[in-house]
Amino acid sequence: MLFKTRSFNLISHPCTKIASSLLLAGLLTACANTADTPSQSDIQSDVVAQQELEQAWAEFYRTLGDVEQQFRDSSIYQRDPQHRVDAYELLSAITNAAMSGAIAGGDGSYPHFRNLLDPGKRIGIDNPDTYYRAANLSNKKGNNVYIVTGNRGTSADFLLELFEAANPQGAVSVLDDNHMTFDADGNFSVTISKDKVAGNWMALPQQQQNLIVIARYTHADWKTESAGNIHIKRIGSEGVASRPDSAASLTERINNATSMVKRQGTFWPDFADKISWLPENTLITFRPTGDIGILGQYNSVGHYDVKEDEALIIKLPEIESDYNGFHVMNYWAASPDWVNKQSSVSWGLNGKAQAYKSDDGFYYIVASPQDPGIQDWLDTSSTPTGVLMLRIQSGVDDKLITSTTPETKLVKLSELRQHLPADIPMFNTEQRKQQLTSRQQHAAQRYQTW
Repeated sequence: MLFKTRSFNLISHPCTKIASSLLLAGLLTACANTADTPSQSDIQSDVVAQQELEQAWAEFYRTLGDVEQQFRDSSIYQRDPQHRVDAYELLSAITNAAMSGAIAGGDGSYPHFRNLLDPGKRIGIDNPDTYYRAANLSNKKGNNVYIVTGNRGTSADFLLELFEAANPQGAVSVLDDNHMTFDADGNFSVTISKDKVAGNWMALPQQQQNLIVIARYTHADWKTESAGNIHIKRIGSEGVASRPDSAASLTERINNATSMVKRQGTFWPDFADKISWLPENTLITFRPTGDIGILGQYNSVGHYDVKEDEALIIKLPEIESDYNGFHVMNYWAASPDWVNKQSSVSWGLNGKAQAYKSDDGFYYIVASPQDPGIQDWLDTSSTPTGVLMLRIQSGVDDKLITSTTPETKLVKLSELRQHLPADIPMFNTEQRKQQLTSRQQHAAQRYQTW
């Protein structure tokens, strides 16, 4: 008989039923000592937890399939062949972000900062000028305290934001560099806790959801600026060994990932439709970014359709702020391969700039699929139709910015120089190559791995 050796029959042994239950629960626990055997209620609880984990995983993948179908049914998918390719790039990025962040990022017991976005994971109106890092937190018992340490670096802007992990829309708490203290070398320490403490502090609410803290280092001049470093620890975790992940904890993180993915299926097609209602080849008056971005940031957005023999000129006044950034993206709100394309340009205070300011006090940015032969070019060759995004943040005059509307003019590429100030310098092939090389070198320095 199977499992029978001499006179010892496993099938008839009194521990067999218990062992079967344990195997069903995935515990694989020894049954040598009946006194140490878990109770039936504990076993049943483990079985339920395991079933919920399996159901959460299945729901996550069902949701990815649902979002894929929503993308395919959208007007963006029908726009052109490139946007059909971009739909699957976005779906891949969403999956990547959910896996590496909400699921694999941990439950906040032993947090670490990871790359939230990078050149291979472009999603959510990502800014090529910004180095995004994130760490998962939790405060379900109300007594967790986290310490974030690091260096400010030399980027034009730096801030920390705290969001709900399952619904990262609208920051729970914000701390920017204008309201932080640093030592002479730019080092800082920030406490994240429920109760306020002296020094740099962010409020950590007690809630049943996991949280995420995001660090943003935003660059105005890629040649001279660099992001600092950042680390995080939970008070009480030092020198203490971690416990194995529980089914309940992993289930919650998978459910958070599913919630995030579900929103993508409706949010981005709706975003694109709203952008499409705007007049073509124009930009709107600046308005606060609000819940979908940085508090204190203003943006102007529009969409374009520039033919091979055309160029769109965007005229912008000098605005007193730490950071100004302008870039193109597709209708899925993802930037192109910005490391290897001149698809963005930025500038800030103190002479830090990629952009050239004309003698008349304005910046003239040209968006076109062909190189226009000037420094400040937005390459639209990989996104024939797409979205223009202009961000201004930190130290902005609210009244001035909200009354400012960028000017645009669509012209023939062959007639471009007739519509630009005479002092704007020409830019030859070798200069363009050097400009692109500088972008590549900066990206390699910013991201050690991605």
